[in-house]
Amino acid sequence: MGERATEDEPRTPTCRLVRNEAALITGVEDSIVEILGWRPEQLVGSPPTDFIHPDDLARAVGSWFAMMNDPGSTRTWRGRFRTAEGGWCWIEAANTNRLDDPKDPGIFTVIRPSEANPLDLEEELRAREELIARLTDALPVGVFHIDRERRILFTNGRLHHILLTPPAVDVANQFSAVTDEDSQQLDTAVDTALAGGEVNGLELHFDVVVPHPDFASTRICEVNLRPLTDGAGSVSGVIGTLSDVTERVDLRRELEVRASTDTLTGCLNRAAVFELLDFALRSGSDSHLGVGVIFMDLDRFKEINDRLGHAAGDRALVSAAARIRGAIRAGDVLGRIGGDEFLVVCPAIPSPDAVASVAQGISEALRAPVSDVTDQIELSASVGMAWTDRRDESPDALIARADGAMYESKLGGVGAAVLAAPA
Repeated sequence: MGERATEDEPRTPTCRLVRNEAALITGVEDSIVEILGWRPEQLVGSPPTDFIHPDDLARAVGSWFAMMNDPGSTRTWRGRFRTAEGGWCWIEAANTNRLDDPKDPGIFTVIRPSEANPLDLEEELRAREELIARLTDALPVGVFHIDRERRILFTNGRLHHILLTPPAVDVANQFSAVTDEDSQQLDTAVDTALAGGEVNGLELHFDVVVPHPDFASTRICEVNLRPLTDGAGSVSGVIGTLSDVTERVDLRRELEVRASTDTLTGCLNRAAVFELLDFALRSGSDSHLGVGVIFMDLDRFKEINDRLGHAAGDRALVSAAARIRGAIRAGDVLGRIGGDEFLVVCPAIPSPDAVASVAQGISEALRAPVSDVTDQIELSASVGMAWTDRRDESPDALIARADGAMYESKLGGVGAAVLAAPA
């Protein structure tokens, strides 16, 4: 009975291989073909690390160095080795350090197929989870993991530092601080990622309650999402990052404002007001409304600079801009297009008379004296106007008509607004 049982037991193939002190394989038995499918000549000259599964490599290297530091010792390692067909086979490798053998130095290894050790897998999983946790906590961005049911499976500390919220069970609660205007964008982005798409650079606003009574701060955060897939290629969840870009967005807006604004008066600069006029002419759709422009040139401005200096001239320009801005309609836009030249764009204005009414209000507002340090500066402007309800008229042509009317005003008398003839 005993001999029959021994004969019936399946034979476990083994293979011996030899490595030098550089860990390169110098010899392999033919039985390697039965275990892994490789021919011996395919392995000779290569390090075993070329064939070890990446997730098992750290343990294999650790076992190797422990053996190298203890001549004559044997260290056993268990992990996955790549087969000739491209798959993975669990093996057990017993490495013996005989580098100090003067007759036959080397590292002698015996490998045999092995079952995966649950304890090894558990330790590997624990080590991987610890690595991910430490890595994500070191990142300057928030990290989160969502499953298909929109449950939150993982968050790092940075996410809660940015949003000032505790961990939550699902997307709706974890990101409850997102503003009502942006909540739909977040839902759509998660749907996109769960459908297999990527989301990049989505800017969302969050009302973050800071540790101060009755005070909330709006933070702008950039969200990026990537789908996660299972072994079959199906989307199993979403990994996302969230970073606070409030300062970056504020800086971008400040640069945009600087690029389009006259720094002295706060008016739009020449390029910006021309662009806005072009948009107003192209976007008009109501045939009963047109677009008007009012061109203003301050009178005797050179005398102010010559008599009182450029600082007084600058104060006069600032005062003039403020007065014009206070006299125009809510939808009108003021631009400074030259040294003492201003342009008002009046979109959606019904008639030339309506433009004239705005221009008259500007003229009256400018007439009040400006109090300077030592003198009262009298302000006035020559004013020209033009109006059109033609959508094919160019901004340059409309401004040229208003400019011509302004020169008529200058010739005709101080502060007298002149309406340009129709195109």
